[in-house]
Amino acid sequence: MFSQRPTIAEIDLAALLHNYTALQACAGPEVTVIPVVKADAYGHGAVPLASCLAAAGVPGFAVATVNEAKALKDSGIKENILILGALYEEDLMTVANGGIVPVLWERESAQLLSAFAQQEGRTIDVQIKIDTGMSRAGIVETEALAFIAFVKELPGLNLTGLLSHLAVADGEKAWERRYTENQAQAFSAVCSSFSESGAHPLALHLANSAALVRYDFPGCNQARAGIALYGSYPDEGLRGKVDLRPVMTVKSGIVLLKTLKPGQSVSYGCTYTAREEITIALLPIGYADGLRRSLSGRGEVLVRGRRAPIAGRVCMDWTMVDVTDIEGVAIGDEVVILGVQGDEEIRAEELAATLGTISYEVFCAWSPRVRRQYISPER
Repeated sequence: MFSQRPTIAEIDLAALLHNYTALQACAGPEVTVIPVVKADAYGHGAVPLASCLAAAGVPGFAVATVNEAKALKDSGIKENILILGALYEEDLMTVANGGIVPVLWERESAQLLSAFAQQEGRTIDVQIKIDTGMSRAGIVETEALAFIAFVKELPGLNLTGLLSHLAVADGEKAWERRYTENQAQAFSAVCSSFSESGAHPLALHLANSAALVRYDFPGCNQARAGIALYGSYPDEGLRGKVDLRPVMTVKSGIVLLKTLKPGQSVSYGCTYTAREEITIALLPIGYADGLRRSLSGRGEVLVRGRRAPIAGRVCMDWTMVDVTDIEGVAIGDEVVILGVQGDEEIRAEELAATLGTISYEVFCAWSPRVRRQYISPER
């Protein structure tokens, strides 16, 4: 019997630091890499990861919401935290307390923030996002200079940076390269015009994980690293161009072994029926933990360094696998859902391909029921 539920996610902090160092080397000495730790650091745990990176000297972080930033601040993170998402009225006091930098792209939010800053007697650092072709959040390129001038005149606000976001930097096709280069040129044009006006922001950043490795954007002094920080390649074409190590390993364990006779079925819907005598292992992990139900009859796990197929439907709390061909299999054996065991490995990219999604979603899907265990760099 296990002493506790064996379904865990091991987070290798040494791998995290290795990836940050490798990405910083790609970016070069003139560019500072800002870790993106939104969505609880893509499911890895924002507070422990940010604390580890801050201890290593990382100068700041980026998240999606003010609440995410507040959680980091409450944990003791002193570095500035950039908010990549929208600003809401309920966020104003938290932002005014300092160390949290909202990103602006429309006048109403800028005016509300300015009025609140004056009311509180504060000066609030802000950055401006320019839409160069993502067509999502951001002030459109043709209106950017006027908006920048508008924000700079608002009392209580201190403009510290300009940024944009790339749509297809993870692709290598000719049209994707052209699109990315056009976005970079549009961003550069705005930044150059702003510099010519006699002002210059402290931060100019455009590159995401893929662009950080694949492109060089002269004039930019920061880059934002998200998925690559966690050891996943945003595009297979980048493998070999930077050495990334997976940070997360998801494990469970065998709590029961059963023999199925020919004709016996397993799990809901009886979608899997044994044609011969087989051995089924029961794992305490299911779709409530983040192991997607669509892996039913399609996914694999690692047992004793060998692949074992998922048999029947993944349940809310349980998953069954066929371990008939695993020699010596026993109750108490460790099972790897995501990660390395022996000479075999299941990467997030492989799971994503099976599910028809991306590695980002694979990482973010693991629920709080999956206990996180952090392996210190010293270990």
